[in-house]
Amino acid sequence: MKSPIYPKTPITVVVAALLAGVPVAHAAQTHTAPRHVIHHIAATFDHSVTVPGEPSDQEKQKLMEEKKQQIANEASDAIIGAHTALLTLENGDSAKARSLLKDVLGKLDILLAKRPGLAMIPADVSARIYDLDDSTDQVKKLVSRADDLLGDSKVQDARRILDNLVSEIRLTTVSIPLGTFPPAIKEAIVEIDDHKPDQAKVVLAGVLGSLVKTTEVYALPVLQAETLLTAASQLEHKDDLSKTDARHDILELTEAAKDKLKLSQILGYGTDDDYENLYDSIDGIDKVIRSERSAAVWDKAKQSLAHLKESIKNHL
Repeated sequence: MKSPIYPKTPITVVVAALLAGVPVAHAAQTHTAPRHVIHHIAATFDHSVTVPGEPSDQEKQKLMEEKKQQIANEASDAIIGAHTALLTLENGDSAKARSLLKDVLGKLDILLAKRPGLAMIPADVSARIYDLDDSTDQVKKLVSRADDLLGDSKVQDARRILDNLVSEIRLTTVSIPLGTFPPAIKEAIVEIDDHKPDQAKVVLAGVLGSLVKTTEVYALPVLQAETLLTAASQLEHKDDLSKTDARHDILELTEAAKDKLKLSQILGYGTDDDYENLYDSIDGIDKVIRSERSAAVWDKAKQSLAHLKESIKNHL
């Protein structure tokens, strides 16, 4: 696994330090954090960590683009503004900090007007990738070995094997809780007006620490299977391919997709029933290639795949 790249932006450092229990003043002044919190910080902001294996950038990029559509620029600006105000208070400039916090309130007002009724607003998203570089047969042997070790009560030896049997993308979203964040900013302004900058710093540290992190897990082999199935479905409509050539290429891609799904199944992502339904749908493609019934069969396969992805998300 590549070492996580430590974020350089102050907001990343301070917020991550707060979440990890590192003193805010230290993080704010040095823009650094102890090495023992680096792994905690790595999944919080804009970069990814990749375990060597098959290329997974396409799947990661697709997920990131979908998530980034939910990000509100004003939310990111509000976090940066609150953090900058905290730094400014640390430097003894209460007037500037107050002005910054008033700007933050303006950003939050825009958010509340744009998205009324929401409890949280996404402000940032990042990806962490674990790409397992093993074949299905190799993974089967490792799972069997771990099972034997557990049967012999050698739990820690089994854990060393199982800890590496991961192939997934973890998307972490940092969100602003709208029920508590705006009132806290107003409270910090009141403390500044009352000439209590130290109390204002405590309030800001608390509000930055209240940011909510949620992580969604996507099985990487399932995403890779989806990419392969999408490519196969597009061959149905390629006019420059004969039916024979299209059939060969489509079946080659669908078999490769099934191999990815089998790997995912062995790794324990989703239930056997979910996979059996999907395998049945994929096997049905063989009989309808370049026919009037192909669209319906492809739709069934896509629905089965979507159900599997949702099942995995709900159980991890």
